[in-house]
Amino acid sequence: MTASDKELRKRERAATIGIWIAGRAARNQTLLDRVCRRLLARATGVDRGKDFMRDPLVDEELGFDAEELDRYQRGEID
Repeated sequence: MTASDKELRKRERAATIGIWIAGRAARNQTLLDRVCRRLLARATGVDRGKDFMRDPLVDEELGFDAEELDRYQRGEID
C-alpha cells in the first residue's frame, strides 16, 4: 500500500463519515441526531464577522417596522 492509497482510503472514510453525519442530522429524532445536526451546522456555518451577505440594517433592527413598510408599499406617505 503506497502513500497515495492511504490518502485515498482516508478521503473515502472522511466522505463516508460526512454522509453518515448528514443523514443522521436530517432525521433529528434522537440525541445523536441532534448532536450530528449541531456538528454539521458548526462545520458548514459562516462566521458572522466574515459573512459578506449580512445586512447591518437587519442586524441592528434599523429601517421600517411592519406598519411603516405596509404604509410605504400602499403608497401612503405621512
